[in-house]
Amino acid sequence: MDLALRLRNVPFFILVLFYLRRSSIHLRFEEYENKVQKISGPWKEAILYVLKRKDGDNAHYDSIFEKQFFDLNQHRHLPLGDFIEALCDNFTRYQRFIDGHYQIIPTAKQKAFLKRLICAEECFHFSEVGSGKTKVILPLLCQAFLSNNAEAHKHLARGGRLKDTLIVLVPEHLVTDARTQVYRYCLNLNFREEYRVYDDIFALKHRNVQFRSMHRDYIVKKQIYVTSFNQFKKALTDQDICRKVYPHREHILVVADEVDDFLDRNKLVFNICTNKSNAFERSTLDLFFEVSRA
Repeated sequence: MDLALRLRNVPFFILVLFYLRRSSIHLRFEEYENKVQKISGPWKEAILYVLKRKDGDNAHYDSIFEKQFFDLNQHRHLPLGDFIEALCDNFTRYQRFIDGHYQIIPTAKQKAFLKRLICAEECFHFSEVGSGKTKVILPLLCQAFLSNNAEAHKHLARGGRLKDTLIVLVPEHLVTDARTQVYRYCLNLNFREEYRVYDDIFALKHRNVQFRSMHRDYIVKKQIYVTSFNQFKKALTDQDICRKVYPHREHILVVADEVDDFLDRNKLVFNICTNKSNAFERSTLDLFFEVSRA
């Protein structure tokens, strides 16, 4: 933002605003302060345009900026295999092109693993170390979630209601990298579509962060949260967040990376709420121990 203002580059300024609007930043436009107009001219027009105010409509701007966004919604009826190929083709466009080759090209193995993540009925999937889960598979999965591809969302529903909220859990040491990758690949999709990518699960405490199932006039269609398991545990013990999440839980999909780290008894069930003893039946505990040992 500072660079755009320093260069007095209005198109760059608009693009940055588009990206900020989709991230964990709440934008509010205040034209006057103490009856003094603080902003005017092309900068004001740019802000009104991004915020979609009636007096900010600009078909000429639309024709320019629409080209800067990948339109994933054009693949609504594409078979899942072909859709994954389209995602991977888009993915290469983000890479540096050196000596006639893109720097990172998703491999056939990575494509197959992504398809298995989306389609498989199993909850747990094994992948090799260095398979590109954070730098390739995670952003592609998030892009698939933000699309409207019918087959992908049918599988992501997992036999229940369609999901409009994705929570990605990664180990503490990978949170920064995971957030960076999701922001890099997921802020310039579907021009003018309202979705959000949050880097903190506690954004749910903010009154402006809601769910469409409870507020039909809420403009945000989909949300992604990238966080650590420890933060997720704390969120589960926050009463304000629980009251907001519980009625919407059937529309939420949780994906956990390195889930074996989370299945330790001191990290998962027995330590979610330290001031309450667990009340699980013996059969449930036996299943938990069986999974944990596996």
